[in-house]
Amino acid sequence: AWWVGAPGTSLHTAHSEQAETHSFGHTNVLPGGLVTIEHMFKVPLDHSDPSKGTITVFARELVSHNHAQAMKNGGKPPPTLLFLQGGPGFPAGRPQSPKGGWIQRALQEYRVLLLDQRGTGRSFPVTHETLGREKDPKKQAELLSHFRADSIVKDCELIRESFIGKQSKWTVLGQSFGGFCVCTYLSLAPQGLEAALLTGGLPPVTDGCSADSVYDKTYQRMAARTKRFYERYPQHIDTVRDIIAHLDKNPTPLPGGGTLTARRFLQLGLALGSGSGFEHMHYLLERPWKEG
Repeated sequence: AWWVGAPGTSLHTAHSEQAETHSFGHTNVLPGGLVTIEHMFKVPLDHSDPSKGTITVFARELVSHNHAQAMKNGGKPPPTLLFLQGGPGFPAGRPQSPKGGWIQRALQEYRVLLLDQRGTGRSFPVTHETLGREKDPKKQAELLSHFRADSIVKDCELIRESFIGKQSKWTVLGQSFGGFCVCTYLSLAPQGLEAALLTGGLPPVTDGCSADSVYDKTYQRMAARTKRFYERYPQHIDTVRDIIAHLDKNPTPLPGGGTLTARRFLQLGLALGSGSGFEHMHYLLERPWKEG
């Protein structure tokens, strides 16, 4: 296939020294000529003790039509942009076509690597089902200790060395929790970075900024957003009160597992922080009750 090139170009097959730790899945061409390549990397579960075994971390490479054609004709690949998704606990987005948004802009200059951070998506997902296989709470906690930002960054460094070479640098873009990971990256392995970009995810970096003070201000912001929502859609005041009263007495099993309680329902308020969150919530509350 035309996308198979020399080692180090990214559109390539793993050479011998990579074969055991870096493998490839499917390559597809999406509408508009966007090329997607699946990559699987074996990394230690515990970077401080590789004897504990390995897990597989998944990433999807995106290359624009123009860059793919240039590489097909022997041109050099564009620089690499690694995207770190927000969460924690969310996989990277699944591209459909580069019609707009940040990906379209990034593909003008970069090839983009969408990483499913360990514990999410296709990277050794940690869910209540998989975690429940280990019955000992202490062992569950020990397992979860390997899925923090420091381990994600160490995965990224192994992936960078395999993907573009130990001496090459890449740019990282972190969204929300991904921004926290970028800051950890700057602390642990700045030598691997050409540039670091943050969007909506900057952890406390000054003295005196505690978790309590952040949550106190977040609570105030949340109260203000909730007030604005009910001013725009006052008909939902009674709707939400009725739902809470019902769930307090009748916690409801969810189709995908788990139980919808009153407190869990209130977590939907997270949507009020997004640009279209008010309208999303409004339409969700239009028909909350099962008919019949």
